[in-house]
Amino acid sequence: MKIIVALLGGLLFISCQKLDITFPTTDVNANTAELRVLNVMPLPATTQNSDTLLLNGIRCSMVSTAIGNYYPLSTPRYFSVPTGNVSVSLNFPTIKTSTTTTPGFVYTGTIANLQQGKWSAYIYNMSQSPFLLQDTEDVPTLDAWADTACFIKVANFFYKADGVTPFGPITLKAKKNIAGADWETVAQNVAYQTQSATYYKYNLKNTGNAHPWSGAESNITVAFFDQNGNQYQQFTNAAGTKGAYSLGSQSYAKGRVYVYYLSGKEGTTGNADQYIRLNNYAIK
Repeated sequence: MKIIVALLGGLLFISCQKLDITFPTTDVNANTAELRVLNVMPLPATTQNSDTLLLNGIRCSMVSTAIGNYYPLSTPRYFSVPTGNVSVSLNFPTIKTSTTTTPGFVYTGTIANLQQGKWSAYIYNMSQSPFLLQDTEDVPTLDAWADTACFIKVANFFYKADGVTPFGPITLKAKKNIAGADWETVAQNVAYQTQSATYYKYNLKNTGNAHPWSGAESNITVAFFDQNGNQYQQFTNAAGTKGAYSLGSQSYAKGRVYVYYLSGKEGTTGNADQYIRLNNYAIK
């Protein structure tokens, strides 16, 4: 009996050695990049969103389809594209209202020599190629147990009232929903067409000024300040009255990485022609 068991054990060992299970793998990043397209042209709300996005002639997002919605009114996504030259096309449809008709147009541009990695392509001008900023993932180390925090970067594509001249460096600050909370500087002096060099570690708290057990903080207010340290003042009505601009109801989750991007332009004499958009997306 001992001999039989030994023989069976040896056969089983040999069989395991000969029947190793392997799975074929392909490095999907070998010749590809991840690309996110964002429309930051200083356009009014009625024309700011496209109904179709094409990359290299392939439709990636379209109205009322499973793969997207008004682009980029819905959350802009990363798309996997081949490295090298990448063509970008956005169709802006004609919009008719009871009083006016806004003519449509098609934006076309080329990203030259796109490399591997994660990138955000900012379309800032109807006749210019997209401006690339890399979504680097060199995020500071986060202790999953000890730290309740997220990380934030800031990009600047804001214009003066003419829609041509850059507004200048901006500073983004955040204020917690806690009595007596002060502004907290998230990114300082971010120049036009650039983003903050490093990620800011934002420590999450709840309304009781304690780290939230759920790992999320809500009802945060953010605002941007000019290079002289003054909070930006927007037109609040057509008569030319101004008030401090801020964006409330922001929510951050533990371990997430966010990029805020400021786009649009100042108004001239009232709020009818100002387009101020402070948005964010999560890299991961």
